Amino acid sequence: MRKYRLLALGLVVGFLAGALGTGLAGAPATAPSGVPTQLVQAPLTSATFAELAEAVKPAVINVTVKGRAPARGPEDLFGAPWPFGPGPFGRGPNTGPDRPRRGLGSGVIIDASGVALTNAHVVEGAEEVEVTLLDGSRHKAKVVGVDTKTDLAVLRIEGARNFPALRLGNSDEVRVGDWVLAVGSPFGLDATVTSGIVSAKARQIGAGPYDDFLQTDAAINPGNSGGPLVNMRGEVIGINTAIVRGGSGIGFAIPSNLARRVSAELLEKGKVTRGWLGVSLQPLTPELAEAFKVKDRKGALVAEVQPDSPAAQAGLKSGDVIVGFNGKPVANPGELARAVAMTDPGQTARVTIRRDGVEKTLEVRLGEQAGDVERARLGLSVQPVTPPIARELGLDSPEGVVVTRVEEGSPAEDAGLRRGDVIREINRRPIRSLADFEKAAQAVRPGEPITLRVQRGRASLYVALTPSRG
Repeated sequence: MRKYRLLALGLVVGFLAGALGTGLAGAPATAPSGVPTQLVQAPLTSATFAELAEAVKPAVINVTVKGRAPARGPEDLFGAPWPFGPGPFGRGPNTGPDRPRRGLGSGVIIDASGVALTNAHVVEGAEEVEVTLLDGSRHKAKVVGVDTKTDLAVLRIEGARNFPALRLGNSDEVRVGDWVLAVGSPFGLDATVTSGIVSAKARQIGAGPYDDFLQTDAAINPGNSGGPLVNMRGEVIGINTAIVRGGSGIGFAIPSNLARRVSAELLEKGKVTRGWLGVSLQPLTPELAEAFKVKDRKGALVAEVQPDSPAAQAGLKSGDVIVGFNGKPVANPGELARAVAMTDPGQTARVTIRRDGVEKTLEVRLGEQAGDVERARLGLSVQPVTPPIARELGLDSPEGVVVTRVEEGSPAEDAGLRRGDVIREINRRPIRSLADFEKAAQAVRPGEPITLRVQRGRASLYVALTPSRG
């Protein structure tokens, strides 16, 4: 019996050694700045993750933030998108003012000149940012740009030196079952490495309008936010961002291809521009699919077309089922929203629809989605009311947008708005979705009073505020 146990153990070790030895092969890459990055050298023959961990840890940073942040419950130390891990509301409504905070998170250097990625919620409200490298050196860092819709932020580390850096890999090539390492500072424990596999792709967890997360069972804990998820070639294939509250072995990372596009725009322009179609969408239930003559239930049902929007000008109508975008099939509303957002404003897109059982293709010149400038004038941040959020807040329907942050001293705070409020109307115009909110916010003129109808718990009330001119 002992002989067979030793044989079985030898087979397992041999398999792992072979997987690591072949999977880590590859030549050093070059960062965008032209400086060679800190990548794994081939061949590696160790039967452990040791050589990979040694290669990637120098490029992972501990991010310390001083500033102000919303008052949150103790479960909100991680700050991950709600309801997966601590979120914007904690365990219930919290109306406290912003408070001083000193936060810890992680990040990863992607360019030897000192460009690093982390989560937007890690640097939220930051007045000072300091990063610590594996060698113990500390450096001041500046926030180049933040994109709250994808929870990504770009930092530039100060100091004239060649920083160790990792390359962003191709997350589209990742397969479920691939080995991965998560690296970061959980609970402030620097340079912690955990291993696991990619458990699933394209997860939509209600964190934002463009959910497309990689799911992994590599242990991710409070403090891992913003750290890298790396493949066996030492490439970053995701930025760790969320955990399931009370779960075990379930974490989520922003795909590297999305991080690459967002970070490039933040570095170039300081903001992210996204395409805008101008429709409200809903998924196809079996009953709706039958009624609209869609056999496979794939597609996004157009519930409403906004007047004067790109969709309206191209001839889209309520009741159309969008089944394709620029030649690629559309399975659900989330997939379409991501595809539209990833297309530059002003480009002409081919939208394939089914109308009365007949398929046709329309050409739509996309507009530009309203950005954070309009929200800044109001002094608040919002996100869609997903079904999980609707259940948590006791809402009858998932229509509207929910307030996730109210800036200190802003028009929103002066008007008495609170985190957890659901905005149903702006100037008597119904707000059913994030697209409705963006359109209405874009039309708001600085200095002119506006009226919001807000649902707070089971009560409904009107709130008047005057957008700032800044």
